[in-house]
Parts: sequence; C-alpha cells; structure tokens
Amino acid sequence: MKKSLDRVIEFAFYLLFFLVPLILTPWNYELFEFNKMMLTYCLAVVILSAWLMRMVLEKKLIFRRTLLDLPLILFLLSQLISTIYSLDQHTSLWGYYSRFNGGLFSTLTFILLYWAFVANMNKEKTLLSIRYLLYTTALVSLYGLAEHFGIDAQYWVQDVQRRVFSTLGQPNWLAAWLVALLPLAWALAFTQEKLFQKKQLVLLGYLFSSLLYLCLLYTKSRSGFIGFAFAYAAFWGLVLIFHRQKIKEILKRLVILNLILLVISLLVGTPWTFSVREVTQKIKPQPETTISTETELPPLITESGEIRQIVWQGAIDIWKNHPFFGTGVETFAYAYYEYRPRAHNDVSEWDFLYNKAHNEYLTILANTGLAGLITYLGFISLFLFWTLKQIIKKKAKDYLLTALFAGYLSLLVTDFFGFSVVATSLLFFLIPALVFTLVSEPKPQTEVKKEKEIETKQWLVMLVIACLGLFLLLQLAQIWYADTRFALAEKLNQSAWYEKASQELQTAIRLRPDEPYFHNEMATALAGIATLEKEASLAGQLAETAISQSDIALKTSPAHLNFWKNRAKMLISLSSLDPQYQQAALSVLLHTAEMAPTDAKIFYNLGLLYVYLGQKGTAMETLEKTIELKPNYTQARYQLAQLYLEKGEKLKAREQLEYILEKIDKDNLEAKELLNQIK
Repeated sequence: MKKSLDRVIEFAFYLLFFLVPLILTPWNYELFEFNKMMLTYCLAVVILSAWLMRMVLEKKLIFRRTLLDLPLILFLLSQLISTIYSLDQHTSLWGYYSRFNGGLFSTLTFILLYWAFVANMNKEKTLLSIRYLLYTTALVSLYGLAEHFGIDAQYWVQDVQRRVFSTLGQPNWLAAWLVALLPLAWALAFTQEKLFQKKQLVLLGYLFSSLLYLCLLYTKSRSGFIGFAFAYAAFWGLVLIFHRQKIKEILKRLVILNLILLVISLLVGTPWTFSVREVTQKIKPQPETTISTETELPPLITESGEIRQIVWQGAIDIWKNHPFFGTGVETFAYAYYEYRPRAHNDVSEWDFLYNKAHNEYLTILANTGLAGLITYLGFISLFLFWTLKQIIKKKAKDYLLTALFAGYLSLLVTDFFGFSVVATSLLFFLIPALVFTLVSEPKPQTEVKKEKEIETKQWLVMLVIACLGLFLLLQLAQIWYADTRFALAEKLNQSAWYEKASQELQTAIRLRPDEPYFHNEMATALAGIATLEKEASLAGQLAETAISQSDIALKTSPAHLNFWKNRAKMLISLSSLDPQYQQAALSVLLHTAEMAPTDAKIFYNLGLLYVYLGQKGTAMETLEKTIELKPNYTQARYQLAQLYLEKGEKLKAREQLEYILEKIDKDNLEAKELLNQIK
C-alpha cells in the first residue's frame, strides 16, 4: 500500500510537469489557462489525497521542513486577509474568469504542491521530473515551430505565424516558459546526473538549446529576450567563476553554443535585429514607384512600453489608496477603472479591459498591498540567497542547481514586464522544491521494521480521504463542463440565438450556481428573448427574470464594471417593451460613470441616452466631458456637432467637424456632409 501511494504521488507529479504546459481544448471560454488550471487542481487533489493516506497508513506526519515554510505561510496569510476584505470575494477565491490563475485557491494549491513535493520526492525522482520538463518543453517548442510555418494559422484570429504562442496561449507567456528552462538545456552538456546517457548529453544540450532558442525567436518577445539575457549571464557567469580549472573545456562548449545561437539569430532575426533575408531585401534595389501624397497611413499603434507606464501608474494609485492589503486578490480589473489615468484614453488600446498591471509585482501591490508584496519578495529573496549560497558551497559542481537558479531568475525578469500564468506559476513554486530536493542529503538507511497489518480505523480514514478526493474531482469536472456550456452560450448570444443560449446557460447554472458570469450571460439571453416575444405579458415576465439574473451577478460581483455596462445595454434594449427601463438604464450609466470617472466610452453612451431622453442640454455637457477625456473621440464630436447645429450654434458645430477632418479622420464622410450643409 505504501509503495502504491508513493507511485501515485510520483507519477502525478510527472504528469503535472508534462501535461500542464501542453493541455488546451477548443470547447472552453478560455482555451489555455482554464484547462491548465483545472488539470493542476485535479492532479493536486490526487497528490494531496495520496499524501494524506500515506500519513494515515504510517501513523505519522510526513512533512519536511524547509527554509521557505515561514515565507510561504506569511504570503498565504496576506492573500487570505486580502480576500476577506476584497472588492469581490468570489474573484479573489477563484481568480479573474479569463485568467483563473492567481486567486486564493490557485495560490494555496501551488504552495501545497511545493510541500507535497519536498515531503514525498527524492533526488532520483526530482531528476526524472526535470527530464519530463525538458521533454514537454521540446514538444511545446516543436509545436511553436510548426505554428510559425502555418500548421494552425486558419484557427486563430491572431497572426500566429508572425508571433507564435504554441500551447501556452500568448507569445510572452511562451517566451517566459522557454527562457526559464533553457539553462537546463545548457546544463545537459556538463551534468553527470542520470538524466540521459552520458554519450548523449553534449549533443542533446546543443539540440535542446537550438530548439528552444529558435522557438523563442519566433515569439518576438522583448521581455523574453531580457529574461534570456539574465539567465545566460547568471548560468555561464557562475560556471566560469567556479570552474576556472576547466576553463578550456567550458570555453569550448560556450563558443560552440554561441556560434549556434548567433547563426540562428542571423537567420531568423531578433526583436531588435533583422534577419539576413530581411537585410538582403532592404539593400536590394527596388523598382521605382510613384508615391502618392494621398497614401493612407496605417492606424497608429501605441508602443507597449508607453501603455505599460500608464497602467503601472494606475496600479501605484490603487496601492496609495489601499496601502496595506490592497483591493483584494485578483481584483485589478475592477479597481483599475477608479484610478485609471486620463492618459489611457490617448493610446490605441484605450478601450481594452486590463485585468493585470502587466507587472507581476505592481499587480500584487495593487491587489494585496504591502503585506502581499513584502511577503512575496521575502520568499523570492530568501530562496535566491539560499540557492546562491548552496552553489558557492558546492562550487557549482551541480550544474542543474545553477541552471534552476538561472531559470528562476529569468522568471522574475519576465514577470516584471508581464504577469504569471498557470505554467510559469508552476515553475515559480516548484523550482524551489526541485532545488531543495536536489540539495538534500540522502537519509541514512534504517532497519526495516516488520510490516504491521492495517487497522480497520486506518482503512476507514483512508476511505474517507479517497471519497473526499473523488468528490473534489467530480466537482472540478462539473466546473469544467459548465464552462463549456457557458462558452457555447456566449457564442449563441452573439449570433442572437437567445433561446438556445438560455438552454445551455440553464445547464451551466445548475452545475455551478455561484458563478456570476453565467447569470450575467443569462440576463442577456433572456432580455433578447423578451424583445422578440410578441405576447406582452410573457415579454414582461422574461424582462423581469432577465433583470433578476443581472441582480444575482451584481450581488456576487458588485465592482465588475462590465456587468454594469451589460445591465445598462440590457435595460436600453428592454425599453422597447416598457419606457420605464430608460430611467433605470440612466441610473445604471450614472453609477458606472462614478465607478470609472475617466472612461470616455461610458460618458459617450450616457450622452447618447440623454439625447434619446430629450435632455439635449445635459447631453451636450456630457459629450463635452467625453471630449475632454478623449479629444480624438470622433463619434462624440460628430454627435456634439449635431446638437450644436440643432441649437443654432453653427460656429461651434463647424469647429467640431473641422477638428474631426483636420486632426482625426480627413476622409470622414459624415463629417464632410454635415460641414457642407453648414456651409
């Protein structure tokens, strides 16, 4: 029984390392992160159940103390307190619905997996875990290369051939994963551990390095390359410092590796350099062409660094107003709107929803305050200091230890320009577990005790644990299936198949009644059915039911701005049945304007509603406020010009139209026609 439980834990960890980076499905609302998180939860349930059963079987606490226990407990405590005082406790528990990683449940899961690993895995099993990590990274990279050459280009809206994301879901996430594991490929050429046959090590080291680096190039991720630079400097710097006696051998392998990486970089190009092919095309004489002065320039895309600075400022403002425990774990999407800088309206992605600060440390600071950030940085600092001490102590003889240190360092760098996802969070919490297990001295062999017969009460307790684990797995299966129904219902709603959408949502809500996204989507479906219903009494009942579903969503997530926007949209559509819903929609939009005082789109929609209600003066003031927030808002200026014209203020109307044509869109036909009428 003990051996069986050990094997369950061992193989569950192998599956965790191997499958989490690979898994995705086409049936869910979010294809990548949701499936990775659900699989992590499932395997964690299996591991923790088997671990508890081992304790019952052996009648002792199986727990190995490490230096990081206290920092992990303090970090977990900060997340718990932040969840208690959260703007949205449901989101803080489960994570933001399109992200899923980062909520209290996911953080608790990763920390428990850390403790389970160091308590149950030995050095030999750790080496096998690293082997599976390398295998899965090779498969991820191969799929990324196939993506670049068009294997799945027809399935994605994104230009996946230009920037690959493989099975990770986004180029920067893929790059973060690759650079964290690239040092393990470099270590293959030196390590004496039983990862592979000794003859194969050098060749495999170069092969894995080439494969992962080539895929990294195809991500075109600048943050990934900065992380790569840190990992490269850390690994090779430590190896050269502590192996001066083998300097010739090391330099030989380093030169070969650099030549390989240089050739690949020249052939493919980097985010800052052109490929040989691109350089050749640029210097090649081009046929003379007549350039028209009317050539339309592509729309300006704001540089990502500029956008990040604005979002970072918003995150700092959130923290200043919630300094100790933040606004709640994973609530950045809700809190940001209140502190969103006005400058955000001037960028190309001005109407995007930002559910992360695109800086892991600022996200933690905003969400969980100083308590969260200090404990998080304390965990990181203690691990890095201890690992570096072990490397110095061993004089870098353990190349895997150096590689894990360098890879972990790269994670910290890529997180500075982005945020953690399920796959990188797995590395963040379990690389320390791998390191502690590699460094630990093997326990001395003790005399084997005679096996005792398992007592009845032990069987009963283990049966309870097994049943509880099975129950949790069934619950996770229900959550997964409910998400597939929700994903299908959302697509049906977008296609105005409201009746079918409501049927799918009934299934989703029955399986998971606490999820506000399902109730919000059900409100949309029922409102759509109501507006199409010919019988007045039935239409009225459907409208009231739709509003009650919206009430449920907002009761669970009162700070979710998109739920309020959806409610306003729903009430406006229902006003065709009963004009009283117009005033209700007005109240909702006024509330959303208070929640997001710099969101120009809310003020624009509010201005349109005032026009519809016949309150022209208030509409003009609201549209002027909209333009103050976003000067280049074409629709707002055009609507304001119409109102000025109705009021007889032709000069003001003309100013708005000329601004559109001179500074925003010189080919705007509506503005040209209205301006000609004035003239």
